[in-house]
Parts: sequence; C-alpha cells; structure tokens
Amino acid sequence: MPVGQAPPEIEKSGSSSPAALPPVANAGTIPVGPAPHSVAMRPDGVRAYVTNSGSNTLSVIDTAVDAVVTTIGVGAGPWAAAVTPDGRYLYVTMPGSGTVAVVSTATATLVGTVGGLNAPRGLAVTHDGARVYVANSSANTVSVISTATNTVTATITVGNGPQAVTVRPDGLRAYVSNSTGGTVSVIDTVGNTVVATLTGFNAPLGVAATPDGTRVYVANSGARKVSVIGTATNTVTDTITVASSPSYLTASPDGTLVYASMTGAGSLTVINPSSNSVSETIPGFAGPHEVATTPDGGYLYVVDHGDNTVGVLRRPASISPNTGPRGGGTTVIIKGRGFLGTTAIRFGIRPATDFVVVNDTTLSVTVPSAIRSAVPVTVTASGGTAIVGHYYYRRLPVVNQISATSGSMNGGNTITLTGQRFVGVKTVRFGTVEAPATVLSDTQLTVTVPPSALAHTVPIYMVSPGGVSDSLSYTYIGSPVITSISPTSGPRTGSRIVNLNGTFLSKVTSVTFGGVRALSFKVMSDIKVQTVTPPTSTPGPVAVVATTSTGATATSPTPYTYT
Repeated sequence: MPVGQAPPEIEKSGSSSPAALPPVANAGTIPVGPAPHSVAMRPDGVRAYVTNSGSNTLSVIDTAVDAVVTTIGVGAGPWAAAVTPDGRYLYVTMPGSGTVAVVSTATATLVGTVGGLNAPRGLAVTHDGARVYVANSSANTVSVISTATNTVTATITVGNGPQAVTVRPDGLRAYVSNSTGGTVSVIDTVGNTVVATLTGFNAPLGVAATPDGTRVYVANSGARKVSVIGTATNTVTDTITVASSPSYLTASPDGTLVYASMTGAGSLTVINPSSNSVSETIPGFAGPHEVATTPDGGYLYVVDHGDNTVGVLRRPASISPNTGPRGGGTTVIIKGRGFLGTTAIRFGIRPATDFVVVNDTTLSVTVPSAIRSAVPVTVTASGGTAIVGHYYYRRLPVVNQISATSGSMNGGNTITLTGQRFVGVKTVRFGTVEAPATVLSDTQLTVTVPPSALAHTVPIYMVSPGGVSDSLSYTYIGSPVITSISPTSGPRTGSRIVNLNGTFLSKVTSVTFGGVRALSFKVMSDIKVQTVTPPTSTPGPVAVVATTSTGATATSPTPYTYT
C-alpha cells in the first residue's frame, strides 16, 4: 500500500450510505479441514493453528502466505486450542476421548496426551504458562493441568455444562461459562476455588477478558446480548444488544475492539468497548466460530465452521473512546490504515485542530465541540478522504434531587436520584467512592449508599459518556453517643429538664426514659439534646435512650433515677 493511502477497510466519502460503517476488507480465505472450530495464534504471529473437529487433525497456517503448510494428527474431534505464552506448545481439547493433546510447535508433532477428563471443551493457559484450565462439559468441573508435568493437579466444581474459560491477564482469576446452568463461575487461581457464581445469563458460551483485565465479555448464545462483567466487583455492569445470538468472543490486543461471532446469522459483530456499543457487523460467513488476531491486531483469522475455511480480514477502524461531551476536549485514538500524510480530521463538519499522526495506523485527536449527537469522523490523507467511524456527543447528566440527604456511616440504604440524561450512567460517586447505579429511566435512578469511615458531608454526582454531572450533598452521620446526663435524678411526677451530652446527637428524633417517650426534646447542637422527663409510678433507675433518623441508638452510661 502506498504511504498515506486511505485505509482499505474504510469507505470513501461520497458513498451512497455515508452514515453506515463500511465492511472490512477481506484479505483472503484459507481452506482447512472438516468442521473447523478453534484458531490459536502463536505469540510471534508466524503460525496459526486450526482444530478440525470433523477429523483428527490440526491445520497449521503460515500467516506470511496465508496458506496451510502442514497438518498434524492429534486424535478424533479436536475442539479448542491454546498456545503457551512462550509459543512452544499447543494444548488441544478432545471431547470424545476425554483428553487434551499436547503439540510441539517447533516440530509440529503430537508430544503428549493428558487423560482423565470428561468431555473437555474450552481451555485457557495462564499468562505465566504454568497451568491450563480445562472445562469438563459433562462433569461440571474444571481441571487444572500443570504444563511442567502435563498432569491434572486440581479439579474444581463449577456450574452446569461448563463450555469456555478465560483467564484474567494478571492470572489471579479464571472465568468459566456454564451454558446449561446460565451462570459464570469465578475461580481464584491461587487456591483453585470458586469465589463467586454470577447468575442471569442465557446459555452463556464464549468468554473473553480485556487486555487490561478490568472486564470480561460473555456471549449469551440463548439471547441477543453480550454481558459485561466488571472484574473489580464481579458483577454485570452492562449488557449489549446484538442482532443475533452470539457464540464466541475475542478482544483485540489493544482492547479497543471485541469481536463476537454470530454462528447462526453467518456474521461477525464488532463491539466498541469504550461505549459498549455495536460499531459494525461483517456478513458473508457460513457459521463463524472462534476468532484470533495477529499480535499487532492488524488482521483477524475467523474460523468458518460451515464451509471448512478460515477467513482473513483486515482489522476494522476504531475510535476510542467514541463518546464524549458536546463541548469537546476529549482525546481519542483512531486506529486504521494509511494515516501517514494526514492533513485533516473532521467530526461531522467541524475540523479537529489538534491531532498527532502517531504512525500509519494510529492518530491521536482532540475532539472539537459539536451540536449534533452523532457525527461521522473522516480522515483526509494523500490517498483521499475516508470515514473511519462515528463519534457520539452526549449532553451532561443533571442531578436535581435526591430522596435522602443523609444517612448512617454504615451505608446500605437505597436512595433515589431524579434529574435528566441518566441513560448511560453506570455509577454514582459519593465523594471519591463509586457505587453501581440502577437506571430506571432517563430521569430517575437508584443507588445503594456505600459505607464511609468518616462522619462527613460529600458531593454526590455521576459520570456518563457526556461528562460529569453537577452535584448535591450527602451527609454521613456518625453513630450517636451519650457520654453523660444532667441531672441524673428527679421526681416521679416528671417534667424535669434533663440534658443529654455526647456526640453525633444532631439527628436525634426521639428520647425515651425506661421505654417511655420524653414529654418533649430539643436538639441544641451536635453534642447536646435537652429533654423533659415523662412521669412514672415506679421509683428507681431507668435507661435513657436516644434514637436518630438513621435508626441508630445511644444509651446513657448513667441511668436516670426516679425518686
């Protein structure tokens, strides 16, 4: 490609449908064996390995010429494959025989077999290369294989029908899709125990962790959606609606795209993780299964199960993030091709005056302001002008009211926020602490108040793709304490003024003497409440108890004695 030529995977300006994202250029189709399922890329990108589940072979692709250079016999029905980080070995599951084959990539030969498994399907190698986690689909377990000895060293019980496994890049957690049970099991890889079971999925199949480890994407093969798990809390933080039932997932090496194969629809869906939205759908497959990328992410290898081929595609263009405030100012990274010699970048009709051409495939751009909500982004280089994607301008969320302005330091109470433009809000911030938000509508959401170590007032606000909202105040109230009362005794006829001294007394809503409410009380300050004793027929000491609006109580260390 000549230097500066516009990216081949982006459409030229003047297209009859400029608002539509263009198809990705197809770089070729490689015939492989019968019923291929998985493709694993060697870390150096020189070889790709394809499991032919309809035979007993692997097809080895030379990525320099995009052709099969050899075939390796491994046993009947190979399914999933994964290469160790050092590139020396390939592990392949064999569901029919209950084994995992070990292949040397140097000699392209079968060098070992690990037995004792039960219909193994998906597998993943830890990033230190020490272990392989294998989903036993018929036993509801995951086996852990030591790569040093090629033996099973642990077996972990998970949910029903485990199918796929992904390991977080830091190696501390493995995520397993349990298709029959509709759950995802989270495994602590240090102790090899399940530390969480996430529910609410619909026949989950493929799972993929992002390169930064903050999220895991789950393909709900029984529904038209991809779920997003936040790995910090192990909760579903977002759901992406897609056109068909997704099967398998792969994240690009730079984390700016996620590829979802739609086996039934014969297409590949491209997701932009910066907004968790579908940016493109690539048709033309006959039952796509797994996807692998070259180490630089520049090319995709898509296993086409239905026609016994592997399709090779150039990476789609991407804009990350692809949303921001209407005032502009956001720095975005544009990935594509042919960017050397770029002379102009436009967001709709507005030019970006501040951009840097990092290299032929990368631009760094400061987004200009705009009035429209969605605009095409065009790049002009020596090869012409092309649309590289779309950018979505959002207006700031506005918080008008909160249902409670204070609460206990323990948190746990649910409050309602009303305002505007809440769609897209994921969390509410209490000072520097984030809490997951449940968006009920564009004007209302609820949030559970997080705990606080301090009794203080914090700003409460939210962040959406449109930016940071205004803020209101929320006060954490400390637990009340009564340190003394004065006087400590009085007549049974009551009507005696008694002062309660202590801390955090400003929210006191009731005072009782021996369980009987005081005739009256007045909050004088945070450290003093003045009360009037009720009458009683029985002399003797009684407990003095104050209750606050948060439900917390404080009891005087010295009782009040009726004389």
